[in-house]
Amino acid sequence: MKIEFYDPVCSDCIVRSISKALDKDTIDIENELKMIKEKYQQEKVFEKYLLRNSFEIVNTYKGKQLFDTNLIGTNIVYAKDKNWYHMMCVIDNTIFDNHTKEELDNMQIIKVYKYRS
Repeated sequence: MKIEFYDPVCSDCIVRSISKALDKDTIDIENELKMIKEKYQQEKVFEKYLLRNSFEIVNTYKGKQLFDTNLIGTNIVYAKDKNWYHMMCVIDNTIFDNHTKEELDNMQIIKVYKYRS
């Protein structure tokens, strides 16, 4: 798996990853998430948004290390490293994010949301 730097004008990993996956503007994504709930960073809120937008949950990766997976197609990965929870877009084994491999190296997958095109 490789990393491609992706950092649109947005500080939130949830908005950033979904905007990349859906090829939509970050402001639009953030506004749509806030329509569900102002504090959209809760898993049940962003998951509801993803499921409404043609993503499905793939549980076969739960507990695996991020760099030990093979993710083909467009995916949103929700993962953690100790107390740091992070979301990123992975398209055909390329992570689109503003973090380095060293920063993501110990990320353990919580959920993968795969886009159904």
